[in-house]
Amino acid sequence: MMHVLTLWLPADFQRRGPQSPGIAIFAGEGQFAVEDKSPIPSADSTDPFLRDLAATENHPGLLRRRDLIDGEFAILWLTHDEVAAGPTAPRPDLRAEGEHIDESQGTNAWDHIEPTTDVWLIPRVDPNAGKTPVELWGDEVGPDGYVNPTTGGSLADWAEPLFAVSHLGGTAFPVQAMPDGLTPWYLELEEISGLNFGGGGNAQFDLESDTFDWACG
Repeated sequence: MMHVLTLWLPADFQRRGPQSPGIAIFAGEGQFAVEDKSPIPSADSTDPFLRDLAATENHPGLLRRRDLIDGEFAILWLTHDEVAAGPTAPRPDLRAEGEHIDESQGTNAWDHIEPTTDVWLIPRVDPNAGKTPVELWGDEVGPDGYVNPTTGGSLADWAEPLFAVSHLGGTAFPVQAMPDGLTPWYLELEEISGLNFGGGGNAQFDLESDTFDWACG
């Protein structure tokens, strides 16, 4: 899997408590992988890559998700010290030349398709901040006052500057239907850092309900 981003979360979005103030998101593609070619980890293998793979352990804050086309995603809930440590290099690539080649057409921990860069949060004016996103039609208003960002088939004036920007909470802009299970405490991701949501798509990770969904453009 490739690293997508690591983010300090505002206090309201630390849904696992203050002991987990940050998240890291990873993504991989498995729709073209051939399952019977997957390496079998073994502590007794003569292959150092397979021995190393057998010795790995899941991070205690790991949450895995697999989509309908076998794309792999993971969220790690991080401690203060883990976030403060900054970028961490992956374990050494022990694959012998020509062996364990990734045929999934996705990226992995040793690919460098995007440079490492800083990301940051900035406040924005959003009438739906702190409200649960719901699917609305026309002038409908959600149970807690969530308002429709579209009017007459186009984005409302206030929604224009919010559209197609990765963000925490507030107005959701799913490319297709609104995912079930969203709460006010979600992250919406556009196609950044080499993510592939089918071209012009986006995804929603909910930090309260663990809902995950994405759709292509």
